[in-house]
Amino acid sequence: MKLLFILLLLLQSYTRPDLESVKLRSIDGEFCYIENNKKLKATILFFVTPECPLCQSYSLNIKQLANRYQKKGYRFIAIIPGKTISPAQVIKYKSVYNLQSITFYFDPSFELVHLLKATVTPQVFVLDQTGNLLYNGQIDNWIYELGKKRKVITEHNLEKILSDIDQNRKIIFQKTKVLGCFIE
Repeated sequence: MKLLFILLLLLQSYTRPDLESVKLRSIDGEFCYIENNKKLKATILFFVTPECPLCQSYSLNIKQLANRYQKKGYRFIAIIPGKTISPAQVIKYKSVYNLQSITFYFDPSFELVHLLKATVTPQVFVLDQTGNLLYNGQIDNWIYELGKKRKVITEHNLEKILSDIDQNRKIIFQKTKVLGCFIE
């Protein structure tokens, strides 16, 4: 019984990260926080880097999902981990891949990376309106091994989670294996 209680506490602490305590930096250099918003259905966080080939390849998919779900009350945020990427690089990335509708923030001290235990780009996290973590993992199963891509995507993980939220289906925290460019 004691072990079950400890496991529940660990699970609970992992499924409700305190995003509001993490200081991020906007493209304009201002410090900001991601606040929970009960008016939104969910917040989708993508860890990305402009030079990662997978982030470039997934940009169209991210843009399409954002265009479809933002008008339904979903917030899409891209997080750039570390200090090596400049605001000019992000602005160019947003422009080249037409990601103007997505807000980009820098995580220069890896606070959010550590809080969510992000390991690669692109990696996605979905949080409900109160900050509970609903999903951590891949956008879909297009990449099945580094350097190897499926011809036909069979699991649209992120889209399924968003659809489940939209249809008011009960969601239990899910985590999928994610492959990509390592966050350093």
